[in-house]
Amino acid sequence: MKKIIQIPSLLESLTALLLTLVLSHSTAKAQSPISLQADAGLSIASLKMKVLGIENDELHSINGLQGRLVAGYQLSDNFSLHAGLGYVQMGASVEHEDHHDDIRINALEIPVLFRYQVPLGSGSLGLSAGPALAYHLSAFVHEHEDGNETEEELTIGNDVDDFVKPINLGLQAEVSYTHSSGILLNLRYNAGLMELGTSDLIEMSNSYLAVGLGYRIF
Repeated sequence: MKKIIQIPSLLESLTALLLTLVLSHSTAKAQSPISLQADAGLSIASLKMKVLGIENDELHSINGLQGRLVAGYQLSDNFSLHAGLGYVQMGASVEHEDHHDDIRINALEIPVLFRYQVPLGSGSLGLSAGPALAYHLSAFVHEHEDGNETEEELTIGNDVDDFVKPINLGLQAEVSYTHSSGILLNLRYNAGLMELGTSDLIEMSNSYLAVGLGYRIF
């Protein structure tokens, strides 16, 4: 005798199983003090440079890309500690009379941020601040002239002939909003604190503003 499987009963069982999994995941997410989020977006970077004490006024901001993965630990109802690993494009645009150059510095960044968060609407508003260590991976200058573009690699190191030092320490401040669905939006500012110029004749520092859209994984 063949066994007949009732489709409605099977669908009800699968629906109940899915609901159970979703509810258990939501409960675990709400109870766990550990969080993980990923976000990416736009960076608006700038360089300040002085040669023999005279500031270069031909430097302007430049747009780039940025993204990061951030893990957090809830210290209390309102305070949490976050550490991340990210990639950010920094640099500047140099305007000349007949052409312009784009200086790009690709950096790996490790921020450590303290966050204060309060409920707001269907999510939470966060205010974060803390240090960020940056390691410069590569640097290039793109020259745009007469419709042509050329690229030259800039050296990274501590010698006088190098363009920029390999390490920078910055201070970050961030405002973010995380919806209960996990979607998040953030705006942060990073100010470099270290001298990046490799010569006593050149003073250089950088900063950037970043806008990111992301998702809280758990």
